[in-house]
Amino acid sequence: MRIRGILVLALAVGLLLGQGTVSPAQPVQVIKVSLVSFKFTPNLFTLHDGERVVLQLQNDDEKRAHGIASPYFSTVGLTVRGDAKQDVTRDGWKSVVLEPGRKAEVEFVAQGRGQWPFICPVFNHASQGQTGALVVWPAGYNPKS
Repeated sequence: MRIRGILVLALAVGLLLGQGTVSPAQPVQVIKVSLVSFKFTPNLFTLHDGERVVLQLQNDDEKRAHGIASPYFSTVGLTVRGDAKQDVTRDGWKSVVLEPGRKAEVEFVAQGRGQWPFICPVFNHASQGQTGALVVWPAGYNPKS
C-alpha cells in the first residue's frame, strides 16, 4: 500500500512538472537523392524551418565517386550514416562523398530561412552541371497557396 502511494505521488509530481506530457512529433521529410554523372535527382530540395530532414543518398554511378557539399551544411548539425566519407571543401563547405554504388543518409534539422546551393565536390563535377539548390521556407508556409 505504501509503494502504491509513492508511485501515485511520483506520477502526480511528474504531471505537474510537465514530465508526463508528450510533445508533438517533429515532422520528418525523407528525400531520396540519386547521384550520377553529372546530376542530382532531384536537384531542388524544399524544406521548412524546424523540419527534420533525411537525405537518402545513393551513388548510382558505376564508375565515379560523387558527393554533396553545401555552405548550408555548416549551419546545421549533420548526422551521417552509411558508406560515406565526410570532408570539407577548399571553400569550407561540409561535404559527404560516396564511392560508386554506395548509399548513405544525411540527417539534420532545417534551420534558418533562405536558399543555398549544393554541388558535387568531386573533381570537376559541379562545372559539368552536378549542382542544385535547397530552399528553407518558414515553418508551416505553403508556397503553392
